[in-house]
Amino acid sequence: MKKILITLIVFILSSSVSIADESDCTGIKKLSKEYLTCKAKNIKDGANDMNNKIKEGSANKTEQIKEGTKNIFKKIKNKIIKN
Repeated sequence: MKKILITLIVFILSSSVSIADESDCTGIKKLSKEYLTCKAKNIKDGANDMNNKIKEGSANKTEQIKEGTKNIFKKIKNKIIKN
């Protein structure tokens, strides 16, 4: 399970840079301060977007698990009450 989780995290972190809503940094000299600032902003924005998606996904999954356990307990209570 740990290997799957680590693989998933590495995949998400590596893809977050490519998913970023990139601003155009092509007109700037590559070794200039402005270019590095532009690239850093692209990476930061991409990482923030990915973090928000992960947070939303985990919140949804937690809510689904919570509802599922409530339903299971309701079924068990009904069976106990019937007996």
